[in-house]
Amino acid sequence: MIRMALAAVFVVGLVSMPGSAQQPAPNMPDMTKMHAQMMAEMKANEAKLDALVKEMNAASGNGKINAVAAVVTELVRQQKAMHEHMGQMHEKMMGGMRGGRGMMRGQ
Repeated sequence: MIRMALAAVFVVGLVSMPGSAQQPAPNMPDMTKMHAQMMAEMKANEAKLDALVKEMNAASGNGKINAVAAVVTELVRQQKAMHEHMGQMHEKMMGGMRGGRGMMRGQ
């Protein structure tokens, strides 16, 4: 009987903890705006790479080496930026899982 009472108190305590209630999903216009911004950044990155690759393909000699280096440098920059963005989004989304207020629990 005591175990049952303790279990009930534990469950009630968990349910009544701040931040434990399910919050509504993030505002859809905000999500749409973030998605549009992300897509625009991706298109700009692709355009920059396309231009660098075009220059690389047209180059010869030492110019080719410099052009290849420019492509590789841009690829690394974009990869690092993407990882940073993913990390920020992960923190924003999962913040609610650690008691904070992330996208999963409303902002």
